[in-house]
Amino acid sequence: MTISVPQSRLILKTIMSSLRNNLASANIIDWETHSQEMNDRNGFLVSEQVGPEYNVTESTGAVADLTSGVQDTTFGSQSFTLNKVFGLSMGASDIESVTDLQSARKNKALNNGMARLASKIDYHIFDTAMKTFHLSTGAWGTDIDVPLEFAQARTRLALNSLESDQDINAVLNHVDHQNLAQYIYNDAPALATESSRAMRKGFRGLLDNVPIKASNQLARITTGTRTTVTIDGAGQNSAYGAVADSGSNAGFYKTQLLNIDLPTGETINAGEVFTIAGVEAYDPEIGQNRGFTQQFTVIAGATGVTNIATIRIYPAIIINDGSVIGAAGVDAAHATCDAAPADAAAVTFSGTAATTYTPRLMFRKDAVVCHSAPLIMPYTGQGFRRSLGEAERDGVAPLMPRLWFYSDPNTGAHRCRVDIFVQAQAREREAGVKFFGS
Repeated sequence: MTISVPQSRLILKTIMSSLRNNLASANIIDWETHSQEMNDRNGFLVSEQVGPEYNVTESTGAVADLTSGVQDTTFGSQSFTLNKVFGLSMGASDIESVTDLQSARKNKALNNGMARLASKIDYHIFDTAMKTFHLSTGAWGTDIDVPLEFAQARTRLALNSLESDQDINAVLNHVDHQNLAQYIYNDAPALATESSRAMRKGFRGLLDNVPIKASNQLARITTGTRTTVTIDGAGQNSAYGAVADSGSNAGFYKTQLLNIDLPTGETINAGEVFTIAGVEAYDPEIGQNRGFTQQFTVIAGATGVTNIATIRIYPAIIINDGSVIGAAGVDAAHATCDAAPADAAAVTFSGTAATTYTPRLMFRKDAVVCHSAPLIMPYTGQGFRRSLGEAERDGVAPLMPRLWFYSDPNTGAHRCRVDIFVQAQAREREAGVKFFGS
């Protein structure tokens, strides 16, 4: 059977309708659509510029003396190679029966397949977010069962200069949602007052003024086998200019390599969170410590060899030495820590070694961006895809699925596959936190 163009549009609309209904992450992240065709074997490169930051001077009785010059301007850059494609396949007859809206709604093969595809995309997005954020609150492995534990995550973001609630969302699991329900239902025995009704309504969508979602697709992280870890060598801080470019098309903006003492054979995995003794978080906006020990996340893990290892971490350890002008002034404007770690300083990881955890997430919408682009059209069979224009007008999930019907010349079987290019990346690592109960 040959698929007509109107029929292909109906099938694509059905695919998109199901994806929109099932994607939990669609409206809590940023999306970028690209007109360039994505080669589903090689991918393509995306680069984003990061704007400069400056120091604010304060003077009394006269303007600041600029005899020594003005502040340097240093732009950052984030680059990523995008090459991730999600897809599923089935017999052509499972889809070609879609000829009108009624048959589209009843097509279980298509709707079930898209629901499973949406779950897989959600997990990818939440996995990217989980490995993005260096901030963490609570005791790893503990469910959220009181509102205070949720509020602690929001407070950590506020202390990290994210004070506005605009575009912040949280993702919990369903057990957390159930645990928190008791504080709504038990608040007023009669539940008859307008305030109690408002609380019930608020719980369905907001907690601590943050919209919440409950999802089974929160990503898991398995911690490494690390036991006793210390810093290997003093003076491991970075100049902002040296870490401002992501390098190697791998999204390494404002990350650095850190040498540590790690027993031979032990491991540290990407996404883990740790602190370093004597290294406090620093606020360059006011030139003061933030009031908590700086937390770091592992971007690229490692295995101990001859009792040492090198891991890539975020944020880079950038120190303010009091300068305003020159490269040191640029460091001051982007400072993350109050001091470089001392040699042999203790490194303390969150969570028990070799244990799997499911962090909850709270983040601003622009913390994670998801890229969408059209896949190349096939040379054989019948290929259809959602147009770029239609995707750009989609305010929920601007995806561009490709539908491909083909036949096996050896068996005569008629088949169909649906493929979607979609890839998430970190954009604002400071704008999110992973959290647990306590």
